[in-house]
Amino acid sequence: MEWKQKIFNQLQERNRQERDVYAEIVKHYNRLTENYSTILVRCTEQERDILTLRQENTDLQKNSVSVAGLPVNDKVRTLENDYMKAKDEILTLLRERGDMTKEVISLSRLVKERDEKLYSEQNKNQILTKENISLKQQLESAHEQLSALKKVNETIHDEFQALQLAYTQLEERQKELDATIAVLRQKMTEKIEKKCNALDEEVKLHEKRMEDDVKRKLDEAKSDVMIPTLSNLISTTTTTSVTQLKNTNQDGKIHLTPTVDFIKVVVPKKAIFKWDCGDNELHAIQFHPSGSLIATGGSDRKIHIWELNAHNNQVQQAYVLTGNNSTVTAIDFDSENANLILGCSEDFACRVWGLADQRLRHTLTGHGAKVFCAKFVTATLIASGSQDRTLKLWDLQNRQCVRTLFAGSKCHDLVALDASGSLISGHFDKKIRFWDARNDSTKCELQLQAAVTSLSINREKQLLLACSRDDTLKLIELRENRVIQTFR
Repeated sequence: MEWKQKIFNQLQERNRQERDVYAEIVKHYNRLTENYSTILVRCTEQERDILTLRQENTDLQKNSVSVAGLPVNDKVRTLENDYMKAKDEILTLLRERGDMTKEVISLSRLVKERDEKLYSEQNKNQILTKENISLKQQLESAHEQLSALKKVNETIHDEFQALQLAYTQLEERQKELDATIAVLRQKMTEKIEKKCNALDEEVKLHEKRMEDDVKRKLDEAKSDVMIPTLSNLISTTTTTSVTQLKNTNQDGKIHLTPTVDFIKVVVPKKAIFKWDCGDNELHAIQFHPSGSLIATGGSDRKIHIWELNAHNNQVQQAYVLTGNNSTVTAIDFDSENANLILGCSEDFACRVWGLADQRLRHTLTGHGAKVFCAKFVTATLIASGSQDRTLKLWDLQNRQCVRTLFAGSKCHDLVALDASGSLISGHFDKKIRFWDARNDSTKCELQLQAAVTSLSINREKQLLLACSRDDTLKLIELRENRVIQTFR
């Protein structure tokens, strides 16, 4: 109730300042009015007395004049003196009346001004009273809202404590599950290694049997075949003039035809190089056209350049390229001059570095989502595919995007058909799209059974190898745009 007492005190102070000031003026005005009424009554009585005296004086003058013309008696003189005094008193009263009238007029004007000021103050008081009532209502509403917010806050606090308790329990459960997952992962890794080792042994045994079978049948055909050493297989390709070997049928038999040149192809049996690229995930790997360098990229946002030493079978890190802001998804080398390296990442951008100075040359931004693939079309033209369902062609000389192709599906990989910008792209919607360099539409589309994950084209630009999510490789003949073989 303090605010009520405060308002009451303020109203009393206002009355004291605005009302008490007029109290003396009103009192003085009332006193002047009473004096004026008294004087007016006295003037009326005096006038009435004067009239009476005049009448008596007239009567006396008629009755009291002596025969001999003597002056009036003392009584007449006394009456005349009284008359003169009464007349003087009337004049004095009239003067006082005039002064009183002037003072009354002045006081009336002052009272009127005070009344107007009082009326103005009363209006202000009414406005302030209304504002006070409104503020009281707002204050009451604020108190109600505060009470409601306190209740909501208490409810939220209780829920937070309950959620905190549940989170603590879930966190402990998560730790237990992480430990269990780690143990299971270790066991699974061991089992996978055992299965892989067993599979490797089985593959080696199968390869040995196949080689023995081929050797036996070649001996039976009395054909001279020069078998290269492992080092020769790695460095060169041996060509021998013998009877041409056609594809092995399902029965495992080899059919002979007249003598032609052929290339000896052997399935790799062991890893030549093996090294640790770090603790981070590896997402991209690419050989330099010279074969002496290899680039790797992954979740550490860096591109590592490794130097291959074929003499002692060792791999050494040459240098590291930085500048990406997210995981590296694809890498490519400039095949014309072999002095540029291209990398794309999940930060919606592609970047080009120089191999000689390891300096960042270009940063190509414009995609609206993760960039999954990027390839050199020429030394100055780059093609990129993104999760934003578009393909873009970039001109390195002008440092700008020159074409944008709208595929309608996420692009996982692409290859270039020619230097003009004709592309082949593989997408999440299970389609391989063929793009014409002369317009922004597709020439044709090839539907597969699963999402396309990667593409590779041969040097003659006649065969395309596509990898898909159904764990198959499909060999596509580009002249007819059809699948000619499926590898499982």
